[in-house]
Amino acid sequence: MTMRAARPGAPSHLRVAGDPTTIVTTTLVGAVEQLMLHDAAIRRGTSDPEAIHDARVAVRRIRSHAASLTSVLDVDAIAAPVERLGTFARALGTVRDLDVFLEDLFAESAKVPEAIRADAARIASVVALERGAAIERLRRSMDAPDHAQLLATLMAIAVDPPLRRPARAPDPAVVMGSVWKALARRARAADGSSPDPVLHALRIRAKRVRYAAEAVAPFVGDRAAAFGRAAARLQDVLGRHQDSVVAIDKLTAVAAAEPALAFAAGWIGAGRERVRVETRAAWPDVWRSLAKKKRRFW
Repeated sequence: MTMRAARPGAPSHLRVAGDPTTIVTTTLVGAVEQLMLHDAAIRRGTSDPEAIHDARVAVRRIRSHAASLTSVLDVDAIAAPVERLGTFARALGTVRDLDVFLEDLFAESAKVPEAIRADAARIASVVALERGAAIERLRRSMDAPDHAQLLATLMAIAVDPPLRRPARAPDPAVVMGSVWKALARRARAADGSSPDPVLHALRIRAKRVRYAAEAVAPFVGDRAAAFGRAAARLQDVLGRHQDSVVAIDKLTAVAAAEPALAFAAGWIGAGRERVRVETRAAWPDVWRSLAKKKRRFW
């Protein structure tokens, strides 16, 4: 994620209550605390997929909050640790993607004919071994001294954020403006027949809008929180679409590498294709609901 300082722009009709340091600290500390909590659980040896998921969400929130608050944060002071956090996010993402794939495999395997259940179980076993190797690589990287230093740096930034001068409270119009425009531009250009990468990029923009709204919700109030939940619904439906795309690609690779498993892989893939089609049909309505002007709080 490349961060650029947002321009303060024209004053918003809606002001955030509180002094700048308190606002930024409250926003960042919560996300860093969540990361440290789940980070510790993973390093202690948990293989719980939810711990991986929650750590990944915390990383995303930190990075998104840092980007959303560049109108008040000193970008140069936080750019390096945020960039290093991106490497950690990718390592978590590798494990999380395999977790989601395994969940999909188990869901679809329960529906396959008895004759190919053994093959479906073999596919799941191969993926489980891949997941085990991925989480071991993740833990090794987390045991390195520079990872501990990264966590300490993030908490230091959160509790004593480097602010631009003169210090000012974040303007909701500035926090939301660029991320909303980026989402709206892509959503209006897309439709149910858009290529999969286009919808994946749209999901990323929806996620950034959601996290931006969540960053200011404690200070703006219920309308920001409600907007964040609406953005989360769009992110979720597009996320299910992307999960199905990833599953289909992985099953195609399994079939190519192990022809004996091709029929089972194709059967399971057909179930994921149904999800892909359903979510393609569903997302435009979710977007139109989010895009209603009355929802906006800035």
